[in-house]
Amino acid sequence: MTTTLRAVRRRVAAAIGFQRPKVVLSLGMGIDSIALLVRWILNPDTRNFDLRDLVVVTAMTGEEHDYTRRYMEKHVLPLMRRNRIRYVQIARAGQLARHGYVVLDDSRSPRRMHMRGPWRLSYELRKAGTLPSVRKKMRWCSDRAKGQVIDWWVADHIDPGYTHVVGFAAEEQFRADRDREARREKEKKNEKRRRGSRKIVPCTPAYPLINWGFSREKSAAYLKFVFKEAPRRSCCTMCPFTGAIAGSRPELIARWREFPEAGADAIELEYVSLALNPKIGAFGVDDTAFDLAAENDLEALRIAQARIAACETWSLMEIRRGFDAKGHDPRLKGQAWRSVRTRATGTRAQMRLTLLKRGKGAVETDRFGIDRVWRKRRAAEGEGEGEPILYPAVEVLYVIVPQGVANKQRPSFEAKWVQMNTARLNLTTTTASQ
Repeated sequence: MTTTLRAVRRRVAAAIGFQRPKVVLSLGMGIDSIALLVRWILNPDTRNFDLRDLVVVTAMTGEEHDYTRRYMEKHVLPLMRRNRIRYVQIARAGQLARHGYVVLDDSRSPRRMHMRGPWRLSYELRKAGTLPSVRKKMRWCSDRAKGQVIDWWVADHIDPGYTHVVGFAAEEQFRADRDREARREKEKKNEKRRRGSRKIVPCTPAYPLINWGFSREKSAAYLKFVFKEAPRRSCCTMCPFTGAIAGSRPELIARWREFPEAGADAIELEYVSLALNPKIGAFGVDDTAFDLAAENDLEALRIAQARIAACETWSLMEIRRGFDAKGHDPRLKGQAWRSVRTRATGTRAQMRLTLLKRGKGAVETDRFGIDRVWRKRRAAEGEGEGEPILYPAVEVLYVIVPQGVANKQRPSFEAKWVQMNTARLNLTTTTASQ
């Protein structure tokens, strides 16, 4: 939607006396945000606004467990209908920002959840050969699938000065602080945005659960009291963050036992990601969903392995990866650069044969069943095993994966690649002469 069209809509709304919402609640469909909404509805003393001034917005990732949909339709939507609360369900319309968003439903009488739009988070992860990750202290996947989309919708429908509410639990003050700072940074960038692009609407962020002292445990108890049933954890089926902390592993294992197909989704995504970057598993460095499933004899692993084996078309990928020296200090790893290119496509057997020829027989098969050839490893001559790697550093590998990973590199990658290799050569020569 262009800036001009958005301005026209605002003027028309003002002319007919349409009341624009003053409070926006980001509803993630989890224990915390549901408890917040329900308490607002049932206890008017907990809010300083009329429910007519509230709009509840959910951005769909397309990957939620179905139990989330069932809980929302059984308990939350009926309460919203009875109180005529406006509920907007949206989703990203495509991979790129220019694709914008789609409104799946916008109603004061919502009757069903629209859990998937035209774009799903897994589409992007599969094409990129990556896993959900944290960047600049933010969950990148959550910002792409939820945060950005809600910001776009707000830019089209909400006036500056509104209150933006997020359901962080009482023990999550650090997340509230991080969210507040991220919003400030986004608002600072408004003046630098291109003409016609959506700006971040200035707002007052609010975190009522923290003010109320509502921990996740207390929110769950509250919802169980109200509905006789507390919701289960709201998360994407392949979400690694629910198992990133050792203490949460038993819950994740139990969920994968109950929903083995969901566990298989996570393991499949990890398989491709490990092929491109062997060190990073779903839960961190050398910490994989594969091993977790194997150690606990989960059916999810067998399902994932069967799916991978059933793939008919495979690709031989060339991965070039380089790392700058941070602050020109060769002991510190700086920014990473990566190029992913498809070099051949065919059956798995054909790609193995092609890989054998490229590696002149030196094919490495790891414990995950991934075949690869290293043309150049990150550590070079002069840096023995156990010695620190010096930067800039480069590596080149060939690997075969199920077809679907897209070619990708930054426009300036080739120039940067030459620069890093030249610097690497000079560094190695200098080190060898000392």
